[in-house]
Amino acid sequence: MTTASQPPMVLAQQSWTELASVLDDIELVLIPIGSTEQHGPNLGLGQDHLIAQAFCELAAERLRPRLLAAPAIPWGISDHHMNFPGSMTLRPETFLDLLEDVINSLVHHGLRRFLLVNGHGGNKALAGAAIQDFGMRLDVDFVGAVSHGMLDPEEAQASIRGDLPTGHADEFETSYSYYLDPTLVREDALVRAEMDERFYAFRMKLADFDLEWPNPEGALTRNGALGDAIRGTREAGEALIEGGIAELGDMVEFLREHAPRWNGPPNGRLRWERPARG
Repeated sequence: MTTASQPPMVLAQQSWTELASVLDDIELVLIPIGSTEQHGPNLGLGQDHLIAQAFCELAAERLRPRLLAAPAIPWGISDHHMNFPGSMTLRPETFLDLLEDVINSLVHHGLRRFLLVNGHGGNKALAGAAIQDFGMRLDVDFVGAVSHGMLDPEEAQASIRGDLPTGHADEFETSYSYYLDPTLVREDALVRAEMDERFYAFRMKLADFDLEWPNPEGALTRNGALGDAIRGTREAGEALIEGGIAELGDMVEFLREHAPRWNGPPNGRLRWERPARG
């Protein structure tokens, strides 16, 4: 239980003096990234960033004092949802600049290892580009990115997976919210996806060609949802989230043991060889 002398490992809830007292114990800063966008009639627009934030805060408490949860970045790359009211999107350059400024601010205070914890599929490509750039250019010892949903245990997924394509406002996201933030769930509006089968078949054919293509969500699903949110449960959410946090713990332990810059010299200046330019 958190006490006055032991504040949560959540940056936004600490005073500067409390943070200063634990800086040397922090091995990794979790930076939740998400979006503000439609999630069908069944989930709130803040689903992706609020659940990523809650996941990181819970992980930081489970593994304290090794992890620190930074505030979530609540906007992402959501152009494909903009035909649904309330959705917001960033330009790619804004997204990358924002991430760089957040990391550089924390580096200034002596934090040197960072993990982007993504809650929105639309961010994945740019998050990957960001860590390739930041890892070679910024003054950091480690930077990585993971989508928290990819840490879900397979058996927990199988327990609720329905017969429809998943990936947005579905049984999994509904289960996350039941466990971490039930205020996001509209129980009287839980829905199955209303798929446009012709467009879905077209998109799957493009995937066979490994072709990237703008993917307007409104063309794929008339109600903004995929999957079958009716199948979501709090019990499944607990299994998915707690299993994901356990997997994150294993990842942090592996990095502690094997990542070169993680175990570099005390001044934290071990460098990868930078590619020659020109």
